Amino acid sequence: MATQPWPARAVRLLLDVHHSRHAAARLRELGHDVEAAADHPDLAKLDDAALLAVATADGRVVVTENVADFAPLGQVWSSAGRDHAGLVLTSPRRFHRGRASYPHDLVQALDALLRATPGDLVSQTWWL
Repeated sequence: MATQPWPARAVRLLLDVHHSRHAAARLRELGHDVEAAADHPDLAKLDDAALLAVATADGRVVVTENVADFAPLGQVWSSAGRDHAGLVLTSPRRFHRGRASYPHDLVQALDALLRATPGDLVSQTWWL
């Protein structure tokens, strides 16, 4: 397996465009290092493989509900012996963007994950 290119540290996140930039802002207020692709036009326009590559280069775990594309992409990287910074796959049923509790429910779940995970998530896939 490839050598990890970044030092172990607190988990850093990149929310895919499917998730609210307000969730990223709230998580930053809680002390976490979180970026939202929606806040960066150059990231928002990237395809999934390129977004995973950019996130990995920056040591960021991608948070996405795009399971259909990112789950196989993570497997392709693993099969090729290539590490990624990690994936957090979310369910649109649990974190429905049309629900009044969104993005608060996403923020709570990610905050709990980040507080419970002191190291990194290299090449791991987590489901929320």
